[in-house]
Amino acid sequence: MSPKPIFQPHAVADLLPRAETLLADWKESFSHPEPNRLDVTLPMDALRPLVTRLHEAGWGYLSAITGLDLGPQAGELEVLYHFCNGPAITTLRVRQSRDVKAVVPSIADIIPPASFFERELQEMLGFTVTGLNMSDRLFLPDDWPDGVFPMRADFTTEQAAPVPGRHADELPEEGVVGGNTFVVPIGPQHPALKEPGHFEFTVDGEIVTAARMRLGYAHRGIEKAAEARNWNQNLYLFERVCGICSHTHAMAYCMGVEALAQVEVPMRAHAIRELVAGLERVHSHLLWLGVAAHEAGFDTLFMYSWRDRETVMNLLEQITGNRVNYSANVLGGVKCEIGPAQANAVKEGLLYLETRIRHYLEVVTTDVMFLNRTRGIGTISYDEAVRFGLLGPTARASGLVRDVRVEAPYGAYRIFPVSAVTATNGDLEARFEVRLNELLVSCFAMRTIVDNLPEGPLSVRVPRKIPAGETISRMEAPRGELFYYIKSDGGEHPARIHVRTPSLCNWVSVLEKAVGGQLADVPMLIAGMDPCFSCNDRMVTVARAGDRQTWTWDQLRQHGIEMYRR
Repeated sequence: MSPKPIFQPHAVADLLPRAETLLADWKESFSHPEPNRLDVTLPMDALRPLVTRLHEAGWGYLSAITGLDLGPQAGELEVLYHFCNGPAITTLRVRQSRDVKAVVPSIADIIPPASFFERELQEMLGFTVTGLNMSDRLFLPDDWPDGVFPMRADFTTEQAAPVPGRHADELPEEGVVGGNTFVVPIGPQHPALKEPGHFEFTVDGEIVTAARMRLGYAHRGIEKAAEARNWNQNLYLFERVCGICSHTHAMAYCMGVEALAQVEVPMRAHAIRELVAGLERVHSHLLWLGVAAHEAGFDTLFMYSWRDRETVMNLLEQITGNRVNYSANVLGGVKCEIGPAQANAVKEGLLYLETRIRHYLEVVTTDVMFLNRTRGIGTISYDEAVRFGLLGPTARASGLVRDVRVEAPYGAYRIFPVSAVTATNGDLEARFEVRLNELLVSCFAMRTIVDNLPEGPLSVRVPRKIPAGETISRMEAPRGELFYYIKSDGGEHPARIHVRTPSLCNWVSVLEKAVGGQLADVPMLIAGMDPCFSCNDRMVTVARAGDRQTWTWDQLRQHGIEMYRR
C-alpha cells in the first residue's frame, strides 16, 4: 500500500443543493448561518423521517448531536443533529419547552453511534430519549442526584451534592452467570488500561457474548467551566481536554472563534499551526504504537517507539517551549516562530523519524508473532465502517475516507495538502499500516512547509467581545474528526461550546466487534482504535482530606480550578 491521493473532495456548491432537495418539505425553515451550512428547524415528529431520508440517501454522516439550554427566559431546550458531508454541514434543529419533560425520539436504530450522543443528552441536559434501551449512566457518577443536569443554564454546584447511601463507581464483581458464562469486568483501574474506563464482557468459555462500557472517570466539566471564562482564558482550558492532541483542540477552538470574529489569520500562522499539528500526529501515533505493542506482548517495539517519540517531543519543545500542552496558538494566530535553527532541527528530526517509521512498518507487517495478534482480528468491512460511523485511521483502514484535512481542507492544508492513506483489509494489521504510512505523508508535508514557509506576521488582533452567532469548527485530530460547536451571544464569554471527540464515535465498533471474538483479543481491539478517555470525558470531585467540599463558581475561579464535580 502506498500513501498516495485517492480522493477528490466535493465542493459545497455540489453538496448543499442535494441536501436542500432531500429536505425540500421544510424549505420555509431553511437558513444558512455560514456559507457551508444548511440549518433546518423541524417539529419533533419530522425528525426521524428526515434523519432516515438523509441516511438512506447517503448524504454524509452523523458527526455530532449538540444539546443547548436557551435559558429560563427563552424557556426552551434545543437539540442540533449535525450531518457532515465533505465541507458541507446540514443541521436538523428541534426544540422542546424546558418547563415540561423534554422528550426526543432516539435515532440510534437508524444510526448506531447516536446512542452515545443521546445518552449524553439525557445526563447533561435532562432530555428523555424514547426508544433508547439504555438506562444506565455513561458519564455521571452513581451518587449524582436525580433531576440535576450540569449543562442546564441555571445549574449551580450546590445542586450537585452527592446522594447519601449511593456509592459512586460501585462496580459488580466478576461472577458466574450460569454454566460456562461469566461476567469479566475490566477497569476502571486495570493494568491493561492506561486511562480509567470500565468494561464488562460476558463470556461463554473464551468467547465474548455481550459487552458494555462506562465512561466519565476523567470527566472535568470543561464545557460548563468555559461558560464562566472569557474567550482568551478558554483557549488554555480547551488545550487541556487532551494531553496528546492538545494543539488540535486549541486549533479547532481558535479557528472557530476567529470565524465568529471574522478575522483573517495570516497564512504564516496557519502554516506553523499545520507544522505543529503534524509533529503532534507523529507524537500521538508513536505513543499509540508503543501502547498497542505492549498490549500484544511486544515490549521491545514498545520501548523503541517510545524512545523515538522523544525526538518529536524535543522538536516540539524547541519550537513552542513545551513538551506537552504546547500553547502554540493564540486567538488570531500563533506565538511561536520558525527560525533557521528550528527549521534545521525539524528537517534533521524528520530524516531520522522517517527511517524509524519505515522500520516499524516493516516490523508490524512481517513479524510472525505480532501478525498472530493483528491479522484477521477485529475486521471491519467498509459497510460496517459506514454503519458504525467510524472516524480517522480506524475508518481509513476499512477503505472509508474520513479525513477533514482532505475532505474539507482548512488553514494551511489548502496550500500544503496531505494525501488520504487507506487500506481495505479492515483488520488490526491494516490499522497499523494506515497509521504508519500516514506518518510518512505527514513528514513529507512538514518538510514542504519548512522549506516554503509563507512570509508575514504571526497573528492579528481579535476583539475581546465576539459577535453574536454560532459556528462549527472541524479539525482532523490524530484519532479522527474533532468537532467544535461554538455559540456567542455577543459578549466576552461563550454562550455554549460543545466538543465531540473522535473516540466517542469509534467506541461502537469495539463493543460490536468484541462480541463473537476471543476474550484474549479484547485488549488489542480497544488499543486498535487508539482510544482517549480524557477526550471522551469533559467533572472532578473537589474535596479536602476526609470530606467533600462544595465550591461556588467564584471560589473555583479564585483557586484557578478548571473543573467542577465528578
